[in-house]
Amino acid sequence: MIVVPQPPAAIAEAEEVHRKAAAALQEGQQCHIEAGRRLAAQQLGRVPEITAQEVEAIGLALTPLFEAEQAARARRDEIVQAFRDSIGPALTQPLQEYRQAVSKAIADLERLLAQGTGVHAKAKAAGFDLGQIDKLPGFAAHLGERLNLVRTVFDRT
Repeated sequence: MIVVPQPPAAIAEAEEVHRKAAAALQEGQQCHIEAGRRLAAQQLGRVPEITAQEVEAIGLALTPLFEAEQAARARRDEIVQAFRDSIGPALTQPLQEYRQAVSKAIADLERLLAQGTGVHAKAKAAGFDLGQIDKLPGFAAHLGERLNLVRTVFDRT
């Protein structure tokens, strides 16, 4: 039986760290955007609610949030890639065995259908209608043709 390895818990943990970092960044960006809107909406001749320096300070505070999000994404991507890289070697042997089993099964079925075709031809040559007993040998040639299509697809994969 072929068993595809399950993703390690480290992937879910890294995804959660990235999700939190992305949420913190988005929240920081929203604060910066809102501060910029408040600055732009201020009316001259009134007491300022926020200064340009305060808006700039909020913007500068985004730098570590960007860095944290990028680092979390990179770590998550690294863990995911390591898992993906491990799958191939883990499945190579089982998939090779599977391929061999399918090839053998097709070959066995080809052999069996050829026997049915031969029995049908011999019965027909003897003047006996084998279809009165079992119709399968009469259809073996047609099934063999369909199996050739399966063989062709299998050989190309």
